[in-house]
Amino acid sequence: MLKNTPSKVTLNYQETQEETDPEGYTLIYEQEIVCQIVVDDGEQQQTQETLNVRVLILGSEQTLEKMKIELSCENDLFFHFIHDVNEETFQQIKEGQQLTASFIDYPAICVKCLDKAHKDPNKYSAILRITQDGDAVIEIIQHTEYKNVELIQFQFVSLPEESIRMAITKKYQKVKQKLQQMENKLKDINDVVKVKNPQLLLQMQRMNR
Repeated sequence: MLKNTPSKVTLNYQETQEETDPEGYTLIYEQEIVCQIVVDDGEQQQTQETLNVRVLILGSEQTLEKMKIELSCENDLFFHFIHDVNEETFQQIKEGQQLTASFIDYPAICVKCLDKAHKDPNKYSAILRITQDGDAVIEIIQHTEYKNVELIQFQFVSLPEESIRMAITKKYQKVKQKLQQMENKLKDINDVVKVKNPQLLLQMQRMNR
């Protein structure tokens, strides 16, 4: 069990790639993590899936109001879970998992543990257990020579249907925007090649037929 995390590992929010969502949260961490998924449907089905994990904060490093962890999956557009925490709910987490850190340190603890599973999957693993009521918990496990040790766990709830629809719409718009940017870039390349070397452009167009 993770007992404490020195203040030195606190994330430097100013150095991360900032992205703000409609609720005003700032993205401080985003990474793909391979998870073992266990579905509690009476048969304990197990699969392995790469999940997109995002950690966001509301407020700042000095005045943290809320934080959340979002889970999504490229292979399942309707897979969305959230771990949403404020200072009050953090106290329950702190007592339940015997943490000695304060709420202000919690985002850095989350990032540190999740990043261990991302960077060193042979030594650390992430296990996502989905319950029959649709909620979930992620356990970050450290594998040692003699036993497996749970560092920390995060309780998740599934997003409401309306929130999932909004997330899918946002993803669609983002992909559509990227596609338009690529089409514009391709057009610029075609225009340059057409002027500099028309024969090469014809050859390229034949290759794409």
